[in-house]
Amino acid sequence: MTEITVEIVETAEGQTVLLPEEFRINAGTAWIRRDGDLVILEPVKPATLPEGFWENIRIDDPKFTRPDQGEMPPAPVFD
Repeated sequence: MTEITVEIVETAEGQTVLLPEEFRINAGTAWIRRDGDLVILEPVKPATLPEGFWENIRIDDPKFTRPDQGEMPPAPVFD
């Protein structure tokens, strides 16, 4: 594991740490969380669906049927 010391800079928006090249995150956003004294940055990866996800959805499955909604009320009349 690579470990180096970096400076924490106080700004009006909060704290900033300049990440050295070997710690750069190749993503536009990152998750941040705390685990005890550790502060962990993790790139946010786009969600990926399991292979065959769309192929396994069946609209003719009874779970997709709409229950009876009853009689349709009359449409309002606008003058």
